[in-house]
Amino acid sequence: MDHRRLSLRMPLPSLSALAILPVLALPVLALGACASSDMGGVPSAEVATKPPVELVGLTVQTPDGRRILGNVSDLVIGPTNRVEQAIVTVGAPRFPNEHKVMVGSDNLRYARNRQAVILTGMTAEEFAALPPIAGSDRMVSLGSGGALSSSGTAPTNWAGATKSR
Repeated sequence: MDHRRLSLRMPLPSLSALAILPVLALPVLALGACASSDMGGVPSAEVATKPPVELVGLTVQTPDGRRILGNVSDLVIGPTNRVEQAIVTVGAPRFPNEHKVMVGSDNLRYARNRQAVILTGMTAEEFAALPPIAGSDRMVSLGSGGALSSSGTAPTNWAGATKSR
């Protein structure tokens, strides 16, 4: 058995190792550039580019994360399949003061590490002053408005498709 002492001395890095340090620092700087200053250093992404299934149900927060302003309850998708507006439910649920407001996607950012949508471009007071949207939960078609063409076949009847045999 070798019972020699271990030496904790390390050789000094060579000049070539020092030359590579700036290259190693680039990814850290790139990540720092992703963090927006108006978001309190939270990396974010455009809401318009996110899939709608990832956005519905998330909370809407102020950039500092201290206030929850509401929940994303629905989205308006444009003809290019991008989120154009978010419908945010504001107020206590099941109480008379609950209402919905519409916020443009350019005023919202998706913060993955918070699992929230961050309000940008307007203050919390401006958000609170948004008028409630009137109307029902009915779907509105943004199509051409023409009648649907009939192909001559009846729609599939799925009644009883899940019965046990």
